[in-house]
Amino acid sequence: MRLIQGELQEMVYERKKQSMAYERETMVFALKEAQWKRERRRLREEVKRLKKRLEEKEERIRGMEDGLVGEKGENGFQLLGTRLLVEHIWEERARRDEAVEKWKRLYLAIKAELDDLIQRTDQGERLNWKAEEEDSIEDLHRELKAKEETIEVLKARLASMEKEEVQREREVDILRQSLRIISNKKETKHSTKHFSRSLHL
Repeated sequence: MRLIQGELQEMVYERKKQSMAYERETMVFALKEAQWKRERRRLREEVKRLKKRLEEKEERIRGMEDGLVGEKGENGFQLLGTRLLVEHIWEERARRDEAVEKWKRLYLAIKAELDDLIQRTDQGERLNWKAEEEDSIEDLHRELKAKEETIEVLKARLASMEKEEVQREREVDILRQSLRIISNKKETKHSTKHFSRSLHL
């Protein structure tokens, strides 16, 4: 009888220990979910900021492009450069939108896994802890690591976008300066011709 009681106590102890471990895992995932939400908000704000800067830059470039429509000859190169720059910005915008869409899918997948984990806990499966659930926790750990790596990749992508944005700003500044120089040369040439005509009169 004592042997049976001892075995029962040992089984109860093991189940309590497994239940506590399961609850700890649930808490860890809940904390991770909160962390992912914060990171998602931060990335969303970062994407909005980059989008706004790109839109402002595109507006300025459209203005410069409109100013170049009537120009010929010596301004052809600047017009081509502007168009190429605009195309590059639109391509970068498409890549950025794709990265954001991947992040959304990642977040939804994580949320679905956590919801399923919490639902199984509420249904009392923690009292029927089995080896396959331990394997499931290991799988979740591996998926968690993979998703954290994906988040790091997204962070690196945003950093790269910021770097490219700075480079584009420099290119636009150079283009603007070139246009200003050409405009000044034309004004100087026009003033010289007008002055020469006045002298002949």
